[in-house]
Amino acid sequence: MPNVALPGALTFAGTNASKYLLEPMFHSDEIMRNYSIYPNVKYKQFITMAPGLKSITARNSGCDTTNACDPEGFTMEQKELEVFQVSVKQEQCWSAFQNLYIAESYKAGLNMPDLTGTQIADVILNRIRNAVQYDTVRNMWAGDSGAAVADCSYQSMGDGLWEKLSVGTAINSATQLREVTATTTVAPNLIAVGAAIDPGDADLLLQTVFDTAPAELQQTPASEKRIFVTPNIYNAWYGSLTTVASATLTTGATDYSHSEAQSGANYNRIHFRGVEVVPMYEWDTALTALTGADVPPLFTAAAAGIQATQGAIYAAKDNLIIGSNVMDPDNQLKMFYDEVSDNMYIRANFTMGFQYGWDSLVNGGMLV
Repeated sequence: MPNVALPGALTFAGTNASKYLLEPMFHSDEIMRNYSIYPNVKYKQFITMAPGLKSITARNSGCDTTNACDPEGFTMEQKELEVFQVSVKQEQCWSAFQNLYIAESYKAGLNMPDLTGTQIADVILNRIRNAVQYDTVRNMWAGDSGAAVADCSYQSMGDGLWEKLSVGTAINSATQLREVTATTTVAPNLIAVGAAIDPGDADLLLQTVFDTAPAELQQTPASEKRIFVTPNIYNAWYGSLTTVASATLTTGATDYSHSEAQSGANYNRIHFRGVEVVPMYEWDTALTALTGADVPPLFTAAAAGIQATQGAIYAAKDNLIIGSNVMDPDNQLKMFYDEVSDNMYIRANFTMGFQYGWDSLVNGGMLV
C-alpha cells in the first residue's frame, strides 16, 4: 500500500480560507455564470435598488420647482441580504480515508507509490469544495431555516429563493408558481419527482413562462437571463429539439436533429428563444427530501390541488444573489489527523445567504 503523509495540521484562516474554499467555488461556471455574487456581506447588507426612470416628462409649467405631472417619480427600494454562519465538520477512520483518497488520486492521474502532504490535502480540499458548492446551489433554491427534514443541511444557510419568492409573492403576485395545464403527460408523472414529461408539455411550460414574463424581464438581453428547470423538463425540451422523423412523426426531420441525437454535442447547453436553459438536478433532490410540513409553497398548486414537481423559473442573473464575506477573519479551513482516535478530521467555517432583487425580473411556472 502506498504511504500517505499529512504532516501535522493544515490550517487556513481568514482570507486564506476563503481563497482555498470559497473563491474557487464562486468562480466556477455553475455559480459565476448563473448568479450574482456579493462577497463582502458581514452580517446584513441592505441592497439599494433604483428602478429605471419612466414617465418623468411634463409640459413646462414655468417657475414651479416641480412638475404637476410626475406619475412615477424617483424612488429607491432596499432588499435585506443576511448571511449565516455555516460549518463543515467531517471525520473518517484513517485506514478508510487512506484507501479512498489513494483511489481518488489515481483517478486524478497521480499514479505514484507515495503522496505528499500537499497532494493529499488538494484531494481532500477538492472533495470538500465540491460538496459545499452542491449544498450552496441546492440551498440557494431550497434552503428552509425551519425545515424539520432529517437532512439538517437544508437549514444551514437560511431561507432559499423558493421560500423568499413565495413569501414576497414575486411571481404573478402569488405565493406559488404559475399553473400550466399539461395536455399529454399522464397525471401521476406531474407529482412524481423525476418522472418522464412529454416534450410538448415541456415546450408549453417554457412558452408560458417566457410569454407571461414582466416587460422588464423580457427586454433584458438574453445573455443576461437564465431559465432554470427541473431535469426532466430539460430532457424533454432537448428531446423535442432532437426528434427524428418517422413514418408517423414528421417533426424533427433536419440534419441538426439527426446529428445532435447521435452526438449529444450541445446537451450541456441548450437554449429557448435565445435564453440558456439550466437543468437543476439539485431541485429533484430537494423536492424528494422536503415533504409534509416542509413542502415548498412555491410548488403547491392551489387551483389544481396537487404538489407539483416539474417547474421552471425564468430570471435575470443579476436578480439572483448569493452573499458571503470572503474577508471574514473567522473563516476557517482545517485538516488534521488525530493519533488517539486514528481519525482524519476536516473543519470549515464560513458565511452564506441568499436573496432576490426585483419581482419584475423573475417569472415561473409548473406543470399541473
